[in-house]
Amino acid sequence: MVNKKIIYKIALLFVMFLSLMSLVACSQIKKGINSMSEDRKVTEIKIGETYTMSWKNSDFIEADRSFDYIKLLDDKTFIYVSDDTQHSKEYYQRDGDNKVISIESGTYEKEGDNFIQKSYLSDQGLVFSPDIDVKKGVSGKLSNFMSKNEKSFDSTKGGGVAIEKHDNYYRINSSNLKGNPSDALHISEVKLPDTVEEFLAQYNLTSDVKPQSYGRTEKKKMFDPAQFPVHREDDGTIWIGF
Repeated sequence: MVNKKIIYKIALLFVMFLSLMSLVACSQIKKGINSMSEDRKVTEIKIGETYTMSWKNSDFIEADRSFDYIKLLDDKTFIYVSDDTQHSKEYYQRDGDNKVISIESGTYEKEGDNFIQKSYLSDQGLVFSPDIDVKKGVSGKLSNFMSKNEKSFDSTKGGGVAIEKHDNYYRINSSNLKGNPSDALHISEVKLPDTVEEFLAQYNLTSDVKPQSYGRTEKKKMFDPAQFPVHREDDGTIWIGF
């Protein structure tokens, strides 16, 4: 009688063990499917979809890579965001860096299978204290690097970005397709808004930098004698200064 009870308990434990193993296996299969879905390379670019990427030759550890996003707003314009606010504390403590988000918008043209930037429409930087957790609503400073809503740009020199078709998937490259390309684009869980204004409105920003353009700002003289007062003494001596 005792032996039958022992056999029954062993059989019950064996059934429970098989059930547990089956659940684990199903969980691993589901996890694998999700991973495959998340890691799937983008083979078709759609207007209105937000894509993300990273850079293969980054000198930083995985946790210290920036988060980059791009979205085609329509058949002519795009928005590109690089978020450098989510690194480790050590990253910012190392050089005393602020937390920065850069956001650019511009025009593009489709050339074959590639989407090539043709101009800039805006170029702005959001600067936050390295001591805060950057989330929607936090305070920061806005730097506008545009002048007259345009930026001197020549796509053939590789100054902008391109969504490049490589093999059977898309990646980010320089506008002349000769830069250091990213890895494959992936569909992003973070979705960019449809305008730069909507993106900026997510934060409490103050503007502290006057607009300026790259390559077009006139160099100011370190000093201009015309700005200093001229004094003439009774004996005819002339000297300049305050």
